[in-house]
Amino acid sequence: MLCSGTLSAQSLSDSDRALIAAAWRNDVAAARDLIARGADVNAKDHTQQSAYLIATSDGYTELLRLTLAHGADVNATDSYNGTGLIRAADRGHVEVIRELLKTPIRIDHVNRLGWTALLEAVILGDGGPAHTETVRLLVRAGANTDIVDPGGLTALQHARNKGFREIVAILTAKDTAATMDRALIEATARNDVETARRLIAAGANVNAQDENRDSAFLLAGARGRLEILKLTLAAGADLKSMNRYGGTALIPACHYGHIDTVRELLKTTIDVDHVNRLGWTALLETVILGDGGPVHVEIARLLVARGANINLADSQGTTPLAHARQRGYREMANFLESAGAR
Repeated sequence: MLCSGTLSAQSLSDSDRALIAAAWRNDVAAARDLIARGADVNAKDHTQQSAYLIATSDGYTELLRLTLAHGADVNATDSYNGTGLIRAADRGHVEVIRELLKTPIRIDHVNRLGWTALLEAVILGDGGPAHTETVRLLVRAGANTDIVDPGGLTALQHARNKGFREIVAILTAKDTAATMDRALIEATARNDVETARRLIAAGANVNAQDENRDSAFLLAGARGRLEILKLTLAAGADLKSMNRYGGTALIPACHYGHIDTVRELLKTTIDVDHVNRLGWTALLETVILGDGGPVHVEIARLLVARGANINLADSQGTTPLAHARQRGYREMANFLESAGAR
């Protein structure tokens, strides 16, 4: 069972309490059993701790993965109004941070102290290898280095004041890298292939995301920038990266009918059945947001040929075939039926 995590401590079920206790012990086997029996990974006790938040603060990576797989609210906050990312950054839990950065978690969320994850990693960190890597990961993920704390200091200024030389080097280099990364996203938006090629050759990060969670790779998929998409794939595009809707590059490419882009993405190992925050796969989005015409029908064919689950329903239990019928998309419905849809 999933809930918002806002229940009072008095209303916690026994299984929720047991799950929180198991989380503190890092007893993954017990946690798995409790979740299977209905315990809620988002349920909080009177101190605003949940199994998910405990996993982030204490560096329990396997437990974290378990909670994420069972509906953890990645933007849930603790008693300091801090996200799991801030808690992990505080203690330099690098593997936890890697996992969290694969989700749509808000990287620049500010807690009650006025700190982001990046600020917390510098202010409360020791400048050692773990916190240095934490800063590097956050910067690569697009953390805003210009945010200041309540005293008006940036993470870079704090790092200089504390003598954290490696972190200073990372944050100083970020200024140049960020300019290149943003220029690459802008070049992708206007389909300037040659500029994109030069920027990638110079080291621009094809996976760096802006404030809208767009990267050159994700934007190339969404807008059908085929040549730039090929460049980003050759430069190590992260096929698991997600946009602000929790969708991969494939999903909006299908939505907008960018058939050549879809073909290119389907040559990779991208997850054809990934579900975004709307509860839609690429096939569902093809039907729901497409026009039912020849292009979207062909995209549906490509997805099914690649192994898409033709009967995977949306969050309301409606299948692609049911959506096609509701919209009067006869050709789409005929194809889905012929492919075995129910």
